[in-house]
Amino acid sequence: MHIEAKFYETYYLCSIVDEILKNRFEHIVALEAFHCDGQWAGWFSPYKKYSVFHQFIEFVVRNVHSEQAEEVELPSCYSMTDLGRKIVTKFGDSFACKLPIENAFDHHGIDYQSFADHLADLGKSYLDADDDDVYDFMNEIWLSESYEKLMDQTVGEVFHVLFQNRKLLLNFNDYMSSILSGATIEDAEDLDHTLLSPRGTLLRVRPPKWAQRAVFYRDRGRCVLCDSDLSGLANIENVENYDHIVSLAQFGLNDVSNLQLLCVHCNQIEKKDGAAITSGRYQSWYSID
Repeated sequence: MHIEAKFYETYYLCSIVDEILKNRFEHIVALEAFHCDGQWAGWFSPYKKYSVFHQFIEFVVRNVHSEQAEEVELPSCYSMTDLGRKIVTKFGDSFACKLPIENAFDHHGIDYQSFADHLADLGKSYLDADDDDVYDFMNEIWLSESYEKLMDQTVGEVFHVLFQNRKLLLNFNDYMSSILSGATIEDAEDLDHTLLSPRGTLLRVRPPKWAQRAVFYRDRGRCVLCDSDLSGLANIENVENYDHIVSLAQFGLNDVSNLQLLCVHCNQIEKKDGAAITSGRYQSWYSID
């Protein structure tokens, strides 16, 4: 299984996800839309491959695309100086610049209905387009198959980069636990209560093999706290433990983004109080010394 990365704004989007998680209070109003109306109940199903972290990335990316569209100023975007108007008037809308979302489609080679074609269907051109036209165009884009393809690619790339950042994953899962700890279980519809303990925390579910492999190879077969080898090659006594970064007792999730590799000792001693801890230790590709 591979991802064919195109890296269009990928690291920019990664930085936005990171900034939001580090400064949640500053984004509290916007983040409400991610979990309002009992949406958090959908996070209880254990170990979906399209994880809760995927869902959060998708939420952020959609908001970025929306903000980019809102920031478009048609006269400046389309260089409507006198010269610009003459060029568009003489040669047509193909000579005007594109909306941010169109640049993303073009970079990924995804077919879509252009803003120019959208305007043409309305009998309009760039010269008389306004903000309402951008708004209507984006509403059509949101529902298109083209946008679904763009989201699949973009979310996949951002997840691929950020899944390697355990401290960011700790921040994400700490945020999720803060929502679940304040949630009213009775308000959720169609909730499978067999997944929950009497106090409303999730019951432990053994990670499926695909999740174990993802975490094992991400953490290079080593305990992330003490660096013990857990591959079974150097020491057959060490056994890998797939630890919840934010414990289930603290309203953590059964989600691949909430797992890390620990040895038995670190899992039972270092995390015996249930604290949410991880490390920023990673094997470098090579030494420059």
